[in-house]
Amino acid sequence: MNKDVSGKGYAGDKVNVPTIPGYTVNDSKVVSGQVVIPEAGGTITVVYKKNANPVTPVNPDTPSVTSDTNPAVTPSSESTVPSKTESRPATPTKESFVGQAVYSLRKIHLYKNTNFTKAARKASYSKKPRPYRPMFVVTGYRRSATGKLRYKVRDVNHASKTDGLVGYITANWNYVRPVYYQSKYKTLTVINPRGVNAYKKVNLTKKVRNYKQGTVLHVTKFIHHNLTTRYVLSNGNYITGNRKLVKMGKQKMPRYVRAKKDLKRYKTINLTERNKHIKRGTKIRIKNYDFSHANSVTKAGTLRYHIAGGYITGNTKYVKVIKR
Repeated sequence: MNKDVSGKGYAGDKVNVPTIPGYTVNDSKVVSGQVVIPEAGGTITVVYKKNANPVTPVNPDTPSVTSDTNPAVTPSSESTVPSKTESRPATPTKESFVGQAVYSLRKIHLYKNTNFTKAARKASYSKKPRPYRPMFVVTGYRRSATGKLRYKVRDVNHASKTDGLVGYITANWNYVRPVYYQSKYKTLTVINPRGVNAYKKVNLTKKVRNYKQGTVLHVTKFIHHNLTTRYVLSNGNYITGNRKLVKMGKQKMPRYVRAKKDLKRYKTINLTERNKHIKRGTKIRIKNYDFSHANSVTKAGTLRYHIAGGYITGNTKYVKVIKR
């Protein structure tokens, strides 16, 4: 007798195989009651064997099983959208992501091979603020010995010593995401400390202007350009769909802070070279916000406020954001 079970999932995900009263899984690809969804999706056949003493079903409406069974777990090739602010893409294929840029959301490692061991690590990347997340270009993919999907990548963090390294990183959605937006939004907010440039051409040539951090942009069209994406603004100009530079929707930006304690102003963003003492209670106008150790892939980065004459800490123990 055959028993079909259908469901949805992503390539590389593990799904539970069904439990059949009176039968035991007899299949090497099933580990701890789970099977890995293959790249192409489709039907996964799991082999069972009949127990010597079948277990009586709990549900009296469930018919007894009297022969060997090959149930099929059939994940759909279509993907559902998780309850996240940004949509998770459909199950990737080689063609859909090779050549694209991805960045890391959490601390990850670059490995020499697909079986991730400490000895195989080539580099480590800390969890960074969004504008400075470590970035990679996907050049291929492989699976580990346990069936987990890995991206073969090239490090493209050009200001880091790791630039140009090649190896493998996890493809787990909770750790790695596409750099470029894949959907249209009505508004975008510039989040990069150096702003975002607008261009006359879709290939981002013939620069028109730079929009400062905090600027809310109105979008009329979303387009794909090669392996990247672009947004067309209400004035007809183009900007990148790079998540490190813009964020969907209207984002609130701090404009003023008040010093909760005496603090120092520094010449550099890493808070070196003190150049002024600021008294408690002082209201300070913010030019923009930024983060320390921008080009380091091993140091996380700490919030700083860029003010007239230098930088101050963004630590809430020392400053409080105010409206005016």
